[in-house]
Amino acid sequence: MIISVLEIALLIMLPLVLFYQRSIWSYKKYLPSIMFVYLIWYLSYAPFHELMHMLGAWIFDKPIYEVKLIPRFWTGDLGSGYVRYDYKGDSIDFIIILLPYARDMILLALGYLLIIKTEIKKPFMIGLILVIMILSPLFDIGNNYFAYLLGSMNDFNALGESSSKSVSHLIGISFFMTSALITIHILKRYKNYPEHHNK
Repeated sequence: MIISVLEIALLIMLPLVLFYQRSIWSYKKYLPSIMFVYLIWYLSYAPFHELMHMLGAWIFDKPIYEVKLIPRFWTGDLGSGYVRYDYKGDSIDFIIILLPYARDMILLALGYLLIIKTEIKKPFMIGLILVIMILSPLFDIGNNYFAYLLGSMNDFNALGESSSKSVSHLIGISFFMTSALITIHILKRYKNYPEHHNK
């Protein structure tokens, strides 16, 4: 729990705040955006991730036994969502488990192109795009891979079971490094955004 909070602070909030601080907008213009963007991300992150697993199970006609898309945080349940289906640890399960992270890489590519090709003058909109399409994939990959390194039985453990541990580590490291480099590039390139956009 504490590690997840730290990861949210480092991988979501810190880059978002740094981006806004380096922009031309005053904090009065972007502070409300930070709060609303974070709320949208928090409420959509787990369902967005788990729906990809559900989609994979549905495509491959795997029986689904139980689904929890949104943790009941209002009752004190701060755990993550999950999809329990007929998991056998085979190549089909490898695809099903990989789907959220493949989606992350697609979002990263689309988000990067959108940011570099389009001048977005509304603080809320650029913040939403940055978080949902760049920082959320960074967090999704980083949070799950680091939890796996610490011994958690999660998606990366299942990726290792359905392929090999080396493949699981290769995916975790390469996907995280790619998302981190894209994030750093955006933060370095877009000082005084949107004034110096595409310069």
